Amino acid sequence: MSRSKATKMFVCAVMIAACALAPIAFAVIGTGWTVDPLNFKVQWPFNVPESSRFTLTNGVYHFIVFSNDKPFAPGNTTRPRTEMRFDDYTSGAHQYDADLMVPCCSVGGVDLMQIHTGNAQSPKFGATQLMLFFEASNHGSLHFYSGQQLASNLYGKWFHLNVIHDTKSGLMTVYINGALVFSKHDNKAGDYYMKTGVYAQHGATPKMEVFIKNLQLFSK
Repeated sequence: MSRSKATKMFVCAVMIAACALAPIAFAVIGTGWTVDPLNFKVQWPFNVPESSRFTLTNGVYHFIVFSNDKPFAPGNTTRPRTEMRFDDYTSGAHQYDADLMVPCCSVGGVDLMQIHTGNAQSPKFGATQLMLFFEASNHGSLHFYSGQQLASNLYGKWFHLNVIHDTKSGLMTVYINGALVFSKHDNKAGDYYMKTGVYAQHGATPKMEVFIKNLQLFSK
């Protein structure tokens, strides 16, 4: 075998190995979706600057909250949070699509994404329809509320999250890295909105943070 041919074969082998190690690209689940404007309001502890808890750098959102932070508004009695609150929707199907990464290895007891009931309907139908908690167990794991585990070994890794809510059928589905991991029907409210970021829950660690990129919302 000539030296040049051997060199070419070596380069090809290196490229194949590199492709095998490269992260798989995931995107929107299904077809027929329309990209929605990314309209949102940021909720963060009211007594500190927004920039101390929420930043956008080179396309990456960084959310931080501390367990002893104030609520997002004076007089509010909910736990500390730094979240994006997206527009309400009352019909059609809606999809959340993003890459998330929780730094290793001291973040837990925090909600990263939720489908919230419209505020006026919360007393009747419950405040939330779905919440995804990140726990410190199993080297960083994602759960349906504090119950069923949906994924593990997530600390320090980018993972792709899709959450779909079809208001006609009431079905909510969760995909991690393109694989369906959870499904459940909503509580039949007529108004909803999605949120993402960090929202302290039971057992919250002193500091909670998440990085989010490639964030998009879709509807059909």
